[in-house]
Amino acid sequence: MRWWATGNLVISAGLALTNLEGVPLLLCALVGYSLIALGIALVLRGVRVHCGDTLSTGQIVLITLIALLVSGYFTLIEPSVRGRIAFSGFYFGVLNWMCGYAAGRYSSERGVPIAVTGFGLLGAALVVRGMHLLMQEGPIDLSSSTVLGITMLTVPLGQVCTSFGLILMVMWRYAERLRHLSSIDALTGALNRAGLEDQGGRLAMRLQRARRDLAVLMIDVDHFKQINDSFGHAAGDEVLRCLTRLLRQELRPMDVLARIGGEEFVLVLDGVDPAAALRLAERLRARIADEAVQCDEAAVAYTVSIGVVASAAAGYELSALMAAGDRAMYEAKRSGRNQVCSA
Repeated sequence: MRWWATGNLVISAGLALTNLEGVPLLLCALVGYSLIALGIALVLRGVRVHCGDTLSTGQIVLITLIALLVSGYFTLIEPSVRGRIAFSGFYFGVLNWMCGYAAGRYSSERGVPIAVTGFGLLGAALVVRGMHLLMQEGPIDLSSSTVLGITMLTVPLGQVCTSFGLILMVMWRYAERLRHLSSIDALTGALNRAGLEDQGGRLAMRLQRARRDLAVLMIDVDHFKQINDSFGHAAGDEVLRCLTRLLRQELRPMDVLARIGGEEFVLVLDGVDPAAALRLAERLRARIADEAVQCDEAAVAYTVSIGVVASAAAGYELSALMAAGDRAMYEAKRSGRNQVCSA
């Protein structure tokens, strides 16, 4: 947004300078057209930064220098108002199309079609204006030409579309970030309960429609309060983070991982039958028991109790699956902890 806003201010300054009366021609032509090119380059940089790319300072200088050379050629070497306006229009039109192309790379975002349309209109209006001036014979009459009048009306329309589209793109990006942050556990980076209800619920509905297996693992760290009391809360936090990383290593992209309590985690597994879910749970239990967490100078060993439940036994309602998995997990704790039990 900063690059885009700054670019528009620079463009406005350049346009104002080129239309001032009584200003020396060199200042009006060379500086004015260079400012317009610089402004468009800054807008292009802003669009590309928004799309995860960038535009180097050297490229911005090159874009500005080309405009300076074109306006300088038609002002000092081959003086021609027609040539300066026409070829600058071609150049600025191409730059606007480059902005539209950069924005269009992320066509899934809201506002992108509007921004691309705006840049396209701006580029087309400037190119048509330049072609018309080159084809026109006799003195330049900007006030009586229908084509030039239409292009002058198209330019502000394109600018409005561009501004509105870019604002929508930025608002959509921030809304997505806020939505993402609202569903993520800040300590571990796993989903929180709200995220689990959203993503886990959608996964359960999709598997139910496809009549595929669904499994849920309820995981709880054994004697977690003792870890906090013995090694400190920082060590307890590190245990939770390390456990999250270990669980992620065993999951596929379509599976869901969430932290729903202090030391309680949920895995929702896509297309996993009861036998496979038990094998995964046992593998996780054994691996966790073998890996100690290094906290300062202490190695903290810990274990987990895991409850396993599958859709074949408890249906596809996520809350019912979690309740059944909870009962199995507490059965594992009553059996001595560091155990796996199934519902």
